[in-house]
Amino acid sequence: MRRIFLTLAGAAVLAACGAAAPSSTQAPATSSAASGGTTTISTGSTSLGTVLTDSKGFTLYYFLPEKNATIGACTGGCLTTWPPLVVTGSPTGASGVTGALATVSVMLNGTAVTEVTYNGWPLHTFASDSSAGQTSGNGVAGKWFAAMPGTTSSETGATTASGPAPTPTPSSTVGGYGY
Repeated sequence: MRRIFLTLAGAAVLAACGAAAPSSTQAPATSSAASGGTTTISTGSTSLGTVLTDSKGFTLYYFLPEKNATIGACTGGCLTTWPPLVVTGSPTGASGVTGALATVSVMLNGTAVTEVTYNGWPLHTFASDSSAGQTSGNGVAGKWFAAMPGTTSSETGATTASGPAPTPTPSSTVGGYGY
């Protein structure tokens, strides 16, 4: 009975973030900067069109409850599935990255780290994307979307190659973080 309870509790936490758990039980990963201290945000072509990518070419995502850099909307297991893009210096944008890059301080495993934001959205990768150019996190739970050069601070969802993404529905608030 205890095993069933723990399994259900873990599933509930991950469902709050809108994704299934990765098969690993490691601590939350980060999509971090190269040892030079800066992170360059680039663009890449995908089935969705042009998206923002990290230094390895992985698609970057934003989470609707984190609108305008709201701290604490993605925590715990959510950070394992959706690692934040962490920088130790200042983020820079390659050609085609036209929005405002900034940073926000977040707690990761009890340590303060600096997460990159794009037009106010904290940026994340998706643990289930296994190679550059994949966009399997787009539209997850109607709250996670691939960041694109035209993503603005007032986004309510992304447009995909097949048309507008589903309009997210308001969620109940648990712990004040909106998930």
